Amino acid sequence: AEVVTGEAVVLDLAIARFPSRMVALMLDLLVQIPVMGVLIYVVVKLSAGGMNAAATAAIGISIYVVVAVGYPVIFETLSRGRSLGKMALGLRVVGDDGSPIRFRQALIRALPGVILEIWTRSFIGLIASRASSKGKRLGDMLAGTFVIQERVPRPPTLTAAMAVVPPPLY
Repeated sequence: AEVVTGEAVVLDLAIARFPSRMVALMLDLLVQIPVMGVLIYVVVKLSAGGMNAAATAAIGISIYVVVAVGYPVIFETLSRGRSLGKMALGLRVVGDDGSPIRFRQALIRALPGVILEIWTRSFIGLIASRASSKGKRLGDMLAGTFVIQERVPRPPTLTAAMAVVPPPLY
């Protein structure tokens, strides 16, 4: 896809497709789920059974939201658009103009992902991704971002005649 930056420079970027994004999400969940489990275990042990079921459920939901929103926001803000899963697959989140993602965009992007897309098992994300020319899911549409594939196959090598600068252009 071609992206025009604020300086009127056209960038040719490879858009990440839904399957690679889902694999990155699964890798991220392999980190998030144990963190949530440890945090819930610590809270339950610290309370030593002194909380009722409603308080325990509220703390569990709070931990889920903090980890599920905080993990992508922190990683994508500090690593300029990459979570651990995206790093493993060579993906990166960028703004619509090709710029690095900012905190505000990462937060806006993460909230619909947690609320709508995970609870609906990514059906909404799949539909939005298929409808968008840049493969944007709902969070990307709201935040003004999209995901690119940083690792792309190398272009074929130039022929010998094309690798040399012609003498008139020295």
